[in-house]
Amino acid sequence: MLVPGLAWGTAPPAVHVTRATRAVYRPAIPVFARVHGPEHAMVQAPYDAIMGPLSVAPGSTVAAGAIVARLLPMSLAATVRALQAQAQAAHTTYEQARVLARQGLVTPAHAQSLKARWQADAAAWQAAGRRLARGTVRAPFAGTVRYTAAPGAWLTRGTDVVAIGGAGGVYESCALTVREAGRLYVGARAVIAAHGSMRPAGRVYALAARADRLGFVRAYVRGLRRPLRPGQVLRLTLLGHRQDAIAVPQSALMVRHGRARLYVLQHGRARAVPVKVLRIDGRRVFVAGAVGRGAPVIDSGVARLRDGATVRVIR
Repeated sequence: MLVPGLAWGTAPPAVHVTRATRAVYRPAIPVFARVHGPEHAMVQAPYDAIMGPLSVAPGSTVAAGAIVARLLPMSLAATVRALQAQAQAAHTTYEQARVLARQGLVTPAHAQSLKARWQADAAAWQAAGRRLARGTVRAPFAGTVRYTAAPGAWLTRGTDVVAIGGAGGVYESCALTVREAGRLYVGARAVIAAHGSMRPAGRVYALAARADRLGFVRAYVRGLRRPLRPGQVLRLTLLGHRQDAIAVPQSALMVRHGRARLYVLQHGRARAVPVKVLRIDGRRVFVAGAVGRGAPVIDSGVARLRDGATVRVIR
């Protein structure tokens, strides 16, 4: 029942207030980086085989053309032996027919057909022998040997056998927009996600002077301490120039109609302050705007607030 003359209203919303703190912020730029290494190579098994004994010690430096691994294709070796025996038998048969042809016991045409069969068997034997010889893996250039398969391992065709690392080391390249490149610098740190945390992944050692024909700027990273393979794609995060920012709890951020704002307590009222969100890191938000260090920022119930609304602070 309404009583005339009495003003009816709702109680001011209860809110919690925290102090904004100054923090150091580095813009995080997530990128996909491709590993390059013009003097690195991964040698694959040319066919199904068994990895033989190691030819050199892992980590050794070898010259170009040195044997670094041997493959034991057992089925192919048996095929070579069978073709060899077949070719030798065909040669013996041909020699016998040639003698008989001289004596007039067989026709010369018959001897020639046996000769053609022997030559075909010999060619098949030699071809199989060449395939077997490919089981010897040689270094394409001078470098350091790193094995990716253990002795006795069964290898399918195309499996990596050994990595040859030359001079210069591998590096990663990534494409950035012009705006992203403007936030980076030579020497900027790169990090990579590993086991739930971010670990160092080297530094930016070069930035392209201009954008390519697609409008991207190339950045080059080096120094990741983990086995890398040329052609591999990594997801890195590049950290840009150091900037001063204000850190507040994520619960204090209010985004309405695409605009971010914080509510600052002033004389018992909530005042909306537009801000620019720089980064959301877990439960903290890094922002830039007209919010100073130590400002009383409302961090609860912000979805119910309006600019200038009266609030009640709870301790």
